Amino acid sequence: MFLLKTDQFPANSADLAFRLNESLRDVFQVAGDPVQVREAAYPHLSALTVSLDGAVVKGQPRAMPSVSGNPVPALTLDSFSAKGSRLAVGPAAIDFSLEAARVELERACDRDGNIILLLHKSAQGRIDISIATADLEKLIAEIAAAEAGKHGVAVDNVQLSLSSSGPRSLAAEVRLRGRKLFMSAALRITGAVDLDDELNARVSGLDCTGDGAIASVACGILKPQLQQLNGRVFPLMSVPLAEVRLRDVRISTGDELSVTAEFGS
Repeated sequence: MFLLKTDQFPANSADLAFRLNESLRDVFQVAGDPVQVREAAYPHLSALTVSLDGAVVKGQPRAMPSVSGNPVPALTLDSFSAKGSRLAVGPAAIDFSLEAARVELERACDRDGNIILLLHKSAQGRIDISIATADLEKLIAEIAAAEAGKHGVAVDNVQLSLSSSGPRSLAAEVRLRGRKLFMSAALRITGAVDLDDELNARVSGLDCTGDGAIASVACGILKPQLQQLNGRVFPLMSVPLAEVRLRDVRISTGDELSVTAEFGS
């Protein structure tokens, strides 16, 4: 999905590239122009490529804008490629790659009337997303420290363990230490993540346990936050799939957490 900051559809490929680059710079801190367009006979493009290597996500990731009205045909692409190596999200770095052939994009509008480009069809493609387990551990540590710190509890010694419980499922365990004044306690947070056919990750079974008074205080602080996450769905792609169907969706763990999928209309 690309949100263009205009209510007028780009009249040519140069204007399209300008609008796409403008849109991405609202979300990412990136050097140069991330979007390159090769035209066949506009609105037919021979190639559209997006390079976000080394880019930094600005602030919190934004929610997907809601689509208003019925989408209509916009662009056809012989090939589409979007890649990001070491894409920084807080203290973590993510690698991702999306490659697709014979792509059709549709356009619709958001509630403010700005144009949104949507993936409608693709003959074939592949998605790869990965993050080092150590980086994911840092991200969890940052979130846990921020939430616990609001209540005077310090968090450190965060250790993450991941294990596959199926081709699309994993179990997670986070062990950490909570400290308040001169007392400390070991905490254990457990949960599960399941992927659906559209690369939406559903979080479930979140719980916090530990021994001692400090553990009870810390878990009492964290549990309401965990309950808010229980059952929530997080899209790993900001691309509504329309008639595109994913297949061979897999999640694997080890030194890094990886998600792969192939797709086609």
